[in-house]
Amino acid sequence: MDPITLIYQLSFHTNIETYGFDDKYIVLYDDHRSILNVLFEAKKLGLFSTTPNLIFFDRHDDACNPNICSNDFYKKCGVNKIEDVSNRDFWNFVEFDLSNLDDDWLLAGMELDLINHAVVIGQHENSNMKSMDYIYKSTDGKVHELFDISHLNWSIGDRGCLGDNIIKDPSYKKIRNIFEYNQDQQNSTYQKFSNKVTKPFVLDFDLDCFTTECEDRMFAWPETIFREKYYDNIDVRFFMEQLIKRSSIITICREPKCCGGIGESNKILWYLDNYFFDGCLNTNSIQ
Repeated sequence: MDPITLIYQLSFHTNIETYGFDDKYIVLYDDHRSILNVLFEAKKLGLFSTTPNLIFFDRHDDACNPNICSNDFYKKCGVNKIEDVSNRDFWNFVEFDLSNLDDDWLLAGMELDLINHAVVIGQHENSNMKSMDYIYKSTDGKVHELFDISHLNWSIGDRGCLGDNIIKDPSYKKIRNIFEYNQDQQNSTYQKFSNKVTKPFVLDFDLDCFTTECEDRMFAWPETIFREKYYDNIDVRFFMEQLIKRSSIITICREPKCCGGIGESNKILWYLDNYFFDGCLNTNSIQ
């Protein structure tokens, strides 16, 4: 069986469900650090031609220091590289050694060669990336770039990092290279994606990205707000559809504790399913 087909077997594990969508799978789970389990299994299956970038929607940047060293981890597991780590050892590591606040998995993924560069969309609660000057150097000497950008209605606009045709900040070009979007202002393909994906990426959604706070409680965005920002805006809708189409695999973290509860989390899941995934997540009964 090919790697894409084998991804569905992730649903054999607790806390993970898989759904077929077009030519790829959507993997659904509750705790965000579980994304490393998905990336680990995908890497062992040979899904990626090279270590993938990560484009993720999240209210937080999840870039706290994981206090792990890849060499020590491999030594503990009795191997020399991530591909040789046993499934049991890796899943135990994610469950028991990473933070149960789900805030240190991003750098852990970079340390273990599961994530190359990363862009978080909609983050506005943390400054971990900023405090590192948006660079993380893993034990193997590899430099990983990290970026946090505004929600897409702003980012792809005339003044945003993806849409601005003046490029006021040097980081804009680096961000566009990860998306493979608007890479050449002088070319007629400006305001478009590259014809072919040359830098594989995982597209991830933490549902708390689409929440708001009221009276010290978290709630899902009203459906009208989600539609206004991500669906009724034709340019944003096209951009989202392209991200989904071009990604190697899609992961969704429900994170109910950060969404205001299971009900609020399910509302947001329904938004994504209804407007972008053609109901393949079977969430119609939620509404």
